Amino acid sequence: MVSLILYFTNRRIYFLFFALTLTIGLLGFLDFYYSTFKIGFAGVGINPIFVGLLILFLTVSRTQIDSLAHEKKVIKERTLDENLVRSYESKLKGKTVGELRTIADKASKYTEEARTAAIRLLEKKT
Repeated sequence: MVSLILYFTNRRIYFLFFALTLTIGLLGFLDFYYSTFKIGFAGVGINPIFVGLLILFLTVSRTQIDSLAHEKKVIKERTLDENLVRSYESKLKGKTVGELRTIADKASKYTEEARTAAIRLLEKKT
């Protein structure tokens, strides 16, 4: 019942809750039947039914899991600071066209703000 509510309200928590439930069942702390099947040694084992359910869950919901993982890995794009761009424009006003082209080159060591300022100055000069 909790999984059903979480599925419609918050999918991220649903996936975590369902995976946690399957993991607990895999270790033998949760079971669907009155008798338990375990594969293991000396009383320590895993439940093969939950292995199958966990594999099925991970296979079917792969796109959702990938989108959750992608959200964590996405680096926020840096926005240009307009005040810093204007500051660079004032510093670069005395540069020649060749120097500005060197600064505006994408392979240059300058920051994005300095490159943007150089491009704006090149547009004004040409």
